[in-house]
Amino acid sequence: MNQDTSIPRDFHSDSDALPFTACKVCNAALDDTTTYVIEKAYKRLPDGEDVTLFELAICISCAEKQAKKMSLESRKTIERLMGSKDFFEKRQARWLSDWKSDWTDRCIFSDEETQTNDEYHIVGHFKGNEILPYQTPFVIGQKMLERMQDELSAETKEELDNFGRQFLGPDPRLKMLLEDYQFVMV
Repeated sequence: MNQDTSIPRDFHSDSDALPFTACKVCNAALDDTTTYVIEKAYKRLPDGEDVTLFELAICISCAEKQAKKMSLESRKTIERLMGSKDFFEKRQARWLSDWKSDWTDRCIFSDEETQTNDEYHIVGHFKGNEILPYQTPFVIGQKMLERMQDELSAETKEELDNFGRQFLGPDPRLKMLLEDYQFVMV
């Protein structure tokens, strides 16, 4: 099967509509030698528009360092959810199908569609300008985000909030919307 492995435009930066070129944390180049994750959070408004809450490109080295700052309890929760056999099987099955036509429609965990007023995240794993083989991008829906948030320790929530303030300061127009926002990064 000849798979198109180019990064979907959904993962380009909102600021210039171009691919990310550097890790948000350490500023390392996101080139052919660097494996990295892009995560973007959206809120679906009543008019159907999706507003970006944050976007982050982070190299695997920085992502691993951040993960080590989480409590052991929270790391086990994330590993249980994101490291399950079912999760990997769904991603692999999508890789073997026409996944680019509908990957943004439904949460990979619940298979539920994104609704008005829902927050959802898109996540992709890349190296250079290509998707890692069999690692199709995916959507995490509102219910799963809430479940993850409920299961994180207070220590981890505080650490993620600090990370968010340091690296993901919101657009001033969104600051009011995000005043009570609880940051979750996967």
